[in-house]
Amino acid sequence: MSDPLRTRVRAVLAAGDATVTELVAAVRRGGADRVARAAVERTLAGDPACVAVEELGRTRWRLDPAAAAPDDADEGPVDLATSRAGLDALALRDWQAAALAAWSAPGRGVVEAVTGSGKTRLALAAVRLVVERGGVALVLVPGLGLQDQWVRELRPIVPGGRVGRLGGGAADDLHEHRVVVATPQSAGPLPIGPPHGRPGLLVADEAHRLGAPTWADALKPDFALRLALTATFEREDEGVADVLTPYFGDVVHRYDYADAARDGTIAPFALALVGVPLTAAEQERHDALDGRVRRLTGGLAASGGLPREPRALIAALSAIVGEAERTGRDGPQVRAARDYLAAVRERRALAAGAQGKAAVVAALAPALAAHRTLVFTDTVEQAEQVVTVLRRGGVAAASVHGGLDDRQRRARLARFGRGELVALAAPRVLDEGVDLPDADVALALSAFRTRRHLVQRLGRVLRRKPDGRGAHLVLLHAAGTLEDPARGGHHGFLTQVDGVATARLDLDVPAGASGDHPAAALAPLLDRLAGRPHR
Repeated sequence: MSDPLRTRVRAVLAAGDATVTELVAAVRRGGADRVARAAVERTLAGDPACVAVEELGRTRWRLDPAAAAPDDADEGPVDLATSRAGLDALALRDWQAAALAAWSAPGRGVVEAVTGSGKTRLALAAVRLVVERGGVALVLVPGLGLQDQWVRELRPIVPGGRVGRLGGGAADDLHEHRVVVATPQSAGPLPIGPPHGRPGLLVADEAHRLGAPTWADALKPDFALRLALTATFEREDEGVADVLTPYFGDVVHRYDYADAARDGTIAPFALALVGVPLTAAEQERHDALDGRVRRLTGGLAASGGLPREPRALIAALSAIVGEAERTGRDGPQVRAARDYLAAVRERRALAAGAQGKAAVVAALAPALAAHRTLVFTDTVEQAEQVVTVLRRGGVAAASVHGGLDDRQRRARLARFGRGELVALAAPRVLDEGVDLPDADVALALSAFRTRRHLVQRLGRVLRRKPDGRGAHLVLLHAAGTLEDPARGGHHGFLTQVDGVATARLDLDVPAGASGDHPAAALAPLLDRLAGRPHR
């Protein structure tokens, strides 16, 4: 039976004799950085090709070529829930082993775990165990950056490194490869399935995105085993109920912030909420839009048949407008729906782009210069504005957005990874589908539509750092708007992280200060970012 750890051990011994200590170090350098010494010792004891030799009072191990049968032969089925070799080789954490067991019983399901807690390693274990049974796997990822990451992670655990790509100019298949990592755009139009008689596993990374009609075709029916990974199993439309749950099944394991913080699988993090006042002109326009939304809401409610809850109402009105655009139908309800949605969008954009937020970024710039920072904005224009402000404050910064070609985006991410850039600003393009280097500050300039957006943003800084440093999440909101936590802004997200964050600051920039330099109001946050106690 194929065993990636045995393959690694044999490869090391093929280069020369080694002690157990030397073997463990070599195997870890080869990519299995969490492999346990006990797992290596069990592999040595159970492999007839590994021979112990006593030299000068020390036990050294060497490879007996005559006993080393080909290591990628398939010997029949493997129990997905109880293969200790698979779990030991990948050094799964307790929660990952529990999630694997919960998924493996039905062979279908969704694992919802916070970003940065190790969903990928769980999926690697599932892929490895299916491949051990002689099966194949299709891994769907939302972008080419994640495709690169998955291929790197998979090659050491797949026999012969037989991992292919579909998308980004590659067109590999499951007849020549044991695993193919594909983008949904590339997989959707093709009749992909496991070769006849072989078990097939489909893994979906950032699975919530596959509920969109344009990507759902990538969910191929011939894969009997199905694993969905996501930090938030939710969408703003009906994609979860209509597409994802029928294909993958229900959530079989959840791992939230409290779980991850308790286990130490994410970096400790502090939270700061900063209220920024609107200018007089912004406040006047915001109040006018607020009143218009209320009046339109009343009129729409009186027409009957529409939900009252704001998010449900927006979804219903969006459906009405979409249907009208397809059919050419018009009428009072369609016009009211368009007016309502336009007013809601303008009100939200006004709050997201409040002028005072740039002054807050300027005040934070000196402290951010000492941190690897991701700034999440609402628009490309706001991202470019933030970059200008940060550069004036001495921070090496650049924007990343859909207007750049792939080469430009990769170059800027690489510069950030090398430390040549300290900050990246982006409107959503860094949320998902991008393999980002470690960062420790997430600065969000608006209240995003769903809990999912903030979960993704916070996850970008929550991966454990080699030096053990913590993370900071700084959320700016336009005071008195729907971004404001006092009016329900970030409610779903804050419910999750309150009590888990190591500290929470609630700061308000006074009216008038945002036009100058609001450093005094931000002093507690500046002290925290500088690692000093507040004065």
